[in-house]
Amino acid sequence: MVKYALFLGCQIPMRLPSIEIASRRVFKTLGLEAIDLLGYSCCPEPVVSRLLDETAALATSARNLTLAEDLGLDMLTLCNGCYETLAEANEILKHDAEKRSRVNEILKHYGREYLGKADVKHIIEVLHEDIGLEKIREHVAKPLKINVALHYGCHLYREYKGSDIMRKPNMMREIVMQTGVNIVDYGLERLCCGYPSMQADEEFSLKHRLLPKLSRMRSKGAEAILTICPACTIQFEIGQVMLRPHGFQFNMPCINLMELLALSFGAPPSDLHLELHRSPVQQLINKVLGVR
Repeated sequence: MVKYALFLGCQIPMRLPSIEIASRRVFKTLGLEAIDLLGYSCCPEPVVSRLLDETAALATSARNLTLAEDLGLDMLTLCNGCYETLAEANEILKHDAEKRSRVNEILKHYGREYLGKADVKHIIEVLHEDIGLEKIREHVAKPLKINVALHYGCHLYREYKGSDIMRKPNMMREIVMQTGVNIVDYGLERLCCGYPSMQADEEFSLKHRLLPKLSRMRSKGAEAILTICPACTIQFEIGQVMLRPHGFQFNMPCINLMELLALSFGAPPSDLHLELHRSPVQQLINKVLGVR
């Protein structure tokens, strides 16, 4: 059995519980044992925290990594941002003795020490490399015949194992193909959804990042947006609502890959609590599956 220490992050348990529910269903189906990390904190977030105080950000990440080290397991993340933060901190601390020493001086106050014994893997890597496409395909009981536009998310392009930034996005695409959906190419896959810039300039985020993607996705015939990053999911769902006062009407369902997998494996939509989404995911899936 594949076994990892599960880092859930902040957004999924607090704002997108349907993704956690779906993920645990997928783990059980595929024989992936995910051990919850007790007492973890924010990763911390990958954009602002390092600019404000790199040492504090590294120490926070290191403490989280020591929780996985205590279990003797590598860490599994479901969030692109958490992946970038933790994987990058791990790389820095493994190879920079001065920063590692400084961080461990801080961790001493909390009875912890970073040893660099745990690796960090994104769920995309675990599904593709440890589980395999064949096993995923074997468990697809209800292929979903819908047209989806993929949004990989900026942090999924971060690569620490080589120079191929498309490694994980290509893995995601291959995983999605196993579920029976039709992938709609729209040419703006690498454009940021605007979530980070939303904190600084709401109008820029909505009109120059989110709007072009939504417009192109819809014009190409996408029925739904498929994401893997919880922050991107929030941006697509809340952003569509925020665009309406500006005269732009979108109501596109936004579904996470783990939800798509759970549904294709045969999980009833009601079990996943898709009604918690801020976009009409449940209505679309019910229509596709013929659920009344």
